[in-house]
Amino acid sequence: MNLPTRNPMNHNHTLYYDSSYRDFPLWSQHAPYIEGDLSRLYNTMERALEGHNRTLAVRFDLKVPLAGMPPHRVSPMEDFFRAINRKVRTKYESEKKIKPYPHKCTVRYAQKVEQSVKSPYEHYHVVLFVSNDMFMRVGHLGPDDDSQLAVIIREAWHNVVGVDENTTEYLIHGSTPSYYRLQGPLNSFDPDHQKAFRHFSYLCKEKTTLYRRGRPAFTTSRK
Repeated sequence: MNLPTRNPMNHNHTLYYDSSYRDFPLWSQHAPYIEGDLSRLYNTMERALEGHNRTLAVRFDLKVPLAGMPPHRVSPMEDFFRAINRKVRTKYESEKKIKPYPHKCTVRYAQKVEQSVKSPYEHYHVVLFVSNDMFMRVGHLGPDDDSQLAVIIREAWHNVVGVDENTTEYLIHGSTPSYYRLQGPLNSFDPDHQKAFRHFSYLCKEKTTLYRRGRPAFTTSRK
């Protein structure tokens, strides 16, 4: 059986069926993947582990409230990551005043927007890479997760979608596991790196990708 190499939904995409990518394992049940998305995920993870030798990689999903997205939010994920960056910079500036050697943190990410029959509302899968020296821990990201990073993520998303912090809607869901502690550089022989890449590769699958004119389904940080 000859499998198609071009994505019938977007002829600019090459479909990828192998069980590994650059020696990192993939979930066979999620094939085919979009090869360009795998490449961008790999590059982002590589830059993250080069930038911070100790990296906290957090995987979670963001949902839109039942009332829908505020009409002025044309690029909700761009707004979300800008808010994350602002809050991380504020934390760093605060720590500079009380610590002689505060830890810097460059936020990197990969995100995928999806929509399906089972999930008719647009939703977002996210991997966030931050310094594990600045953010020592994170929990399941639910309302009772009081870790600094969880609070930052919740506040940023609730602001983007226009809901109160005390909303009863669960709009942020940590995956299982919700995070990995990784030490750089990226290494395909490291079992923790292998597990993390396979977990994150879910974002690169073709199935349930939401194709929209002028708005890419999969994006990553630029640096």
